[in-house]
Amino acid sequence: MLSLVSLLLVAAPVPQDPPAAEVWGRREAEHLWNRAGFGADRAEIERAVDLGREAFLAELFTVDDYFDEPFYARAKSQKEMSPREGMDPDERRKLRAMMRKDDREQLEDFLSWWMERMIDGDGPLVERMTLFWHGHFATSMDDVKDSFEMIRQNQLFRSHALGSVRELAQAIARDPAMLEYLDNDVNQQDSPNENFARELMELFMLGEGNYTEHDIKEAARAFTGWTDRDGKFRFNSRKHDDGVKTVLGVTGNLDGDDVIEILLGQEACRSYLANKLIHYFEGLEPEPARLREYADFLGANDFEVDAFLAKLFRDPEFYRDAVVGDRIAGPVDFLVGISRRLGVDPPPRLVLLGTALLGQRLFYPPNVKGWDGGEAWITTSSLMQRGNLAGVLLGEVTIDDFLDYDPLQDEELDLYMGEAMDAEGEEADSNVVDDDPRRNLGRLRELRRFRNQTWSSRINFTARMARLDVESDGKIARAMLADLLAIEAPRDTRRAMTALLTREREEAGIKKGKLLSNPGDCEPILRRFAHVVLSLPEAQLN
Repeated sequence: MLSLVSLLLVAAPVPQDPPAAEVWGRREAEHLWNRAGFGADRAEIERAVDLGREAFLAELFTVDDYFDEPFYARAKSQKEMSPREGMDPDERRKLRAMMRKDDREQLEDFLSWWMERMIDGDGPLVERMTLFWHGHFATSMDDVKDSFEMIRQNQLFRSHALGSVRELAQAIARDPAMLEYLDNDVNQQDSPNENFARELMELFMLGEGNYTEHDIKEAARAFTGWTDRDGKFRFNSRKHDDGVKTVLGVTGNLDGDDVIEILLGQEACRSYLANKLIHYFEGLEPEPARLREYADFLGANDFEVDAFLAKLFRDPEFYRDAVVGDRIAGPVDFLVGISRRLGVDPPPRLVLLGTALLGQRLFYPPNVKGWDGGEAWITTSSLMQRGNLAGVLLGEVTIDDFLDYDPLQDEELDLYMGEAMDAEGEEADSNVVDDDPRRNLGRLRELRRFRNQTWSSRINFTARMARLDVESDGKIARAMLADLLAIEAPRDTRRAMTALLTREREEAGIKKGKLLSNPGDCEPILRRFAHVVLSLPEAQLN
């Protein structure tokens, strides 16, 4: 029997050529929903098909009224943060503890607000790009330690999500959270700090190998005096180096905006950003000729993201077999996607804790590179926990038995999957290191907060299948797989899951073709079936 991680790699569809034709059907609509948003249920997919590609794209890019009511974040003033004169040590500690608690609660409120937007499907492309920029211009609450500044940065990403990379880069260079995270708030003429200048070139705009150490040192001088105070950008002219500098061959009395403009003028910048965007949405590195085409397009359109994405989403290559359903879903994609396909509305905080448990804790990326993504998302432990969290969303797994239940250890399922798979298949090598479960104990304790919540997963699979007028085990299994998976289930998986459903029906004493006629017995069977499906390797792909 293959290992769980190996099964995931085996399940990935084999790339096929030539590229898919310019067609618009359920396959293409679901793919666009998965990549430009966070998945969709059957009704939303069918509506997109009926609208047609151009009308659906027009909806995705219409964001005029999307920012009317942003989340209100309260800043900590210096007066509040400063202990009053004569305050004894115990009072000081209480004041600081209270402020940390308020800050933590504000952060939790905002992250719940953001997660709710993703689950609801409001402005899906804006929220998708907000998540992208959060991983691209990565900063962490661990270092910034100020919810107001992190929230303002996230709102900055949202407001520039589909706009100009130039304007976003200029704004992020002035962003207090970024200034503090990469130490530019202490970058001054007599002791230049190179952290921000280095990451601006290496990770944000050019990529490795397209600059020199001298360029970094000179760019750092250009950003001296760019600091913050009380959560706002502040330019300190006394600490700014106004001497002549040379960056990438351009000489002058350069400041930070000049450096950004110089970087945008590099062919390497166009190529780096085009590659980053294509890889994020397709999950694959573009061929050199295609990358050149998109890099040139990005430059010709003044680095406007909406124009770039509109071109990408109309490109037949975006819908080719090598791309559709061949990307490992990150934790946010996985849990939000399940919620949207199921049509459930779980507490946002529950989903946030789940994504953190799976390795993607929003506002806490592991480093300035953000999250690696791809195969790094999957470990033996995280794959098991994905199945458990899917069970929580289905109402099949409670918080109390969260650590103990794993549907993929069911011996009968192992038997069915073993029969359906190629007997001569060999385990794929994996260089993924298993994660340390001790790291997640705190998050598991937090999950227990939800054991007494009134929320429950109100799903009626029996009614859903009845509306589709399916009766046989095979048709029910195929319909359930189509609703639950973001990809088309391979034939072997369809066979295995049909066999599982048949066995469950027979053990319940229900006659062939009569499963849906017995809702009292049928619903528990279909929920267990759904839990197994969402624990499969194919469920990790989108």
